[in-house]
Amino acid sequence: MVAAVRRLRGHIPFGYFWPLLLLTGTCLGCTILLLFVGARAQDTMQLEREEQALVNVLATATAMVRHDLQDYAKWDDAVRHLGRNFDADWMDDNVVAFLGRTQGYNDIFVLDGQDRTIFSFRDRAPQASTARQRLGPDFEASIRMVRRMPTDGSPIVSGFTRADGRVYLFATAAVVPLTHKVTLPDGPTKLIVIARVVDRDVLAEFTRDFIQKDMRLAAAPSALRPKVAIKGFGGQAIGWLTWLPHRPGTLLRQRLAPAIGVMALVALVAAGLVLRRGARAIDDLQRSELRARHLSEHDALTGLPNRRALVARTSEWLAQGERLSLLFMDLDGFKNANDLYGHGAGDLLLRETARRIRSAVGEAFVARAGGDEFAVLVRSGQADDVNKIAEAILGQFVQPFSLGAYNIKLGISIGFAEAAGAPADTQDEMMRPADVAMYAAKADGKNCARVYAPALDENLHLRLRLESDLRQAIEKEEIFVHYQPIIDAGTGVTVAVEALARWSDPLHGHVPPDVFIPIAEMSGLINAIGRQVLMAACQAMRHTNLDLAINLSPAQFWDGGLLDDVRTALEETGFPPERLELEITESLMLRHPQRAVEVVNSLRALGIRIALDDFGTGIASIGYLQQFQLDRLKIDKTFIAPIEHDAKAREMLVSITGLARACNLEICAEGIETDGQARLARMAGCGRLQGWLFGKPQAAAAVVNMLDDAERPRLHKLKTA
Repeated sequence: MVAAVRRLRGHIPFGYFWPLLLLTGTCLGCTILLLFVGARAQDTMQLEREEQALVNVLATATAMVRHDLQDYAKWDDAVRHLGRNFDADWMDDNVVAFLGRTQGYNDIFVLDGQDRTIFSFRDRAPQASTARQRLGPDFEASIRMVRRMPTDGSPIVSGFTRADGRVYLFATAAVVPLTHKVTLPDGPTKLIVIARVVDRDVLAEFTRDFIQKDMRLAAAPSALRPKVAIKGFGGQAIGWLTWLPHRPGTLLRQRLAPAIGVMALVALVAAGLVLRRGARAIDDLQRSELRARHLSEHDALTGLPNRRALVARTSEWLAQGERLSLLFMDLDGFKNANDLYGHGAGDLLLRETARRIRSAVGEAFVARAGGDEFAVLVRSGQADDVNKIAEAILGQFVQPFSLGAYNIKLGISIGFAEAAGAPADTQDEMMRPADVAMYAAKADGKNCARVYAPALDENLHLRLRLESDLRQAIEKEEIFVHYQPIIDAGTGVTVAVEALARWSDPLHGHVPPDVFIPIAEMSGLINAIGRQVLMAACQAMRHTNLDLAINLSPAQFWDGGLLDDVRTALEETGFPPERLELEITESLMLRHPQRAVEVVNSLRALGIRIALDDFGTGIASIGYLQQFQLDRLKIDKTFIAPIEHDAKAREMLVSITGLARACNLEICAEGIETDGQARLARMAGCGRLQGWLFGKPQAAAAVVNMLDDAERPRLHKLKTA
C-alpha cells in the first residue's frame, strides 16, 4: 500500500495528490457506505415481505379449515343424523371418511347441547371433557362464540388454540339445516369440531408456495430469528413461526467483497471497479424488480399476462382515448378432459391453447383471465374487423389437441364487446358485456362467437328470473310429470313409460325442459326436482302394470343421498322396485368408474334396474359395458333418424344391438317417428321402442285412460298432443 502511494506521488503533482486521494477515498468510502446501507434496506424489505406472506398464510389456513367444516355442519342430513338422534356410523361414513382419513384432520369431535364430548375420531370411548382437555381454553372460547351466533345463519368459527404443548388449527360449528325442509330440535344444537396439529408437515403445507427456509414452530420468540405470532381467540400469542430469512442484500455485499478489497489496494482502479460494480448492483436490483413485476402480472403456466395485467392495460388504453375491442373466451369441454386425462394433461392443453390464440391474433394483447378463460384486447389500429380475429381463433380449434397417444377435441366460446375511451368508460363496463356475450355463445351451442348486444343483458336477467321462479316452483311442488309410452316391439303393447319433468309458470308459460333443466343443474336445484319427479312418478304409476323409467342427472347420481331417496320413494308409494328403471349416461362412467360401479351396485341391490341412456353419444368403451351391471341399453335417436335411407346407419344399428346382446342387455330404441324406423329397429333386434310415433309425453291421467281402452293392441298407434 505504501509503495503504491509513493508511485502515485511520483506521477501526480504534489498540489493535486492529497485532494485527489481525499476525493478518491471519500468516493470509495461513500460507495462502501451506500453498499452496506442498500444491502441492509433490501434485507429489511425482503423480511417485511416474508412476514406479511406468513400473516396471510395463517389467515388463509383459518379460512380453509372453516370452509372444510362448513358444508358438513350446515347440512340437512347432518341435522337428521347428528342434531336429532346421534348416529355414530353415519358420522364415520359421511364426515370422518373425508375430513379425517382424506383431509388429514387429527381430531374430529361431536359435542351435545351441554358441550359434552359424545364422539371422537381418535377415542373409542371419549369422556365428556375430552375435546376441552385436548384443545384448550381458546377452543372453549370458540364454543361460547358459536353458541351466541344465530342458528339461521352459519354459526361457525375457526382459529388456533394451544394445549399440552401443541398448537392446533381448528374450527367449531353448530349443526344447522341448509334448507327449511329440516328443523332443529328444541334446545341447544350439537356442535362439530375439527382440529389439526400444527406440526412440521402442516408448516410445509402452509409455506410450500413461499421461499421461507427452515420454518419452525416455537413456544417463545427467538431474538436470533424473525418471527410471526400465532394468536388465539383472545389475541394473545400462543406460538411463534420462526425461519431463516433470505438476505439478498447481504448476499450481494458478500459477492462484492473481493472487488472492494482490490479497490482498497489500488485506489484509482478501485474507483472504476466501484462504479462498475455499483452499476451491476443497480442492474441486478432492476432485473429483480422487473422479474417480480413480471411474475405478479403474468400467468406462470402459460406465460401470458394475467387478469390483473389485463385490467391495468384496459384502463391505460381507455384513459388514452383508444377505441378498444375485448374478446372473452372459455374452453368448451376442458373440465371433462381435465377429469379424464388428469391435471398434467390439462396444463398441457392450457399451454397449447395459449399458443394457438397468440398465433391467431397477431399483435393484439392476449391474457389468461383465470382457469380456462382467456382474453384478447384489440386496439382500433391493430385490426379492421374483430370478427376476423374471432374467426381466426375458432379456426385454431378445428384440429384436435395431440397429447401423446390421445387426440382431444376442444372448442372455444367467444364473446366480445367494444368501448371508446371516455371518462365514463371503465374496464368493468367493458369486461362485463364481453363476459355476458361469452356466456351467450355457450348458450347458443358453444364453439362460436357472439358480439354483445343489450338484448343479451335482457336474456341474462330473464335467466336469473327463471332461476328464482324455478326455486319457488320447486318449493311449492309445482313441477309436474308427463309420461311417454314405451312399447314392446313384438306385440305393439305399451309396457313402460318414461317420466319427464315439466314446468308451467304463470309469467313464463310452458318452459321447455331444455331451458329449465340446465338452469336447475347450474344452480343446484336438480336434486330437488329429481326427488319430486321420482316420488310423483312412483305414486302415479303404482296401480298400473307399466314399468317406469326415470333419468338421473349427474348431480343426482353423485349425491350421497340418492340411495335413501330411491328407498324412501319405493317405501312410501309402495311401487314395486322391479318395475323401476333408472337411466344413466356414459359420462357418469368416465369421471370415477370405480365409484360409479359402487353406486350402480347399491341401487340394484334395492331390486331396481339400471339402463344406459343415449348410448353412442359419449366415449365410453366396451369394457365399461362389461364392468357395470346394467340391465338395458337405450340407443340414441341420432342412430335411429337416418336408418331408412342410409345403409351404413342400418349396419351400425345392427352392430349396436349385437353388442348389447353379447353383454346380455335388453335394448330400447329412442326417437322412433315413422313406421319404417319402427320396422327396421324391430328387425335389428330392439325389444322396446320409444318415440312420437307411439305417443308424445302426456299426463298420468291420459296414460291411465289409455290403459283402460278396450282395444289394447292398438295402443301403440295412439298419438297425443
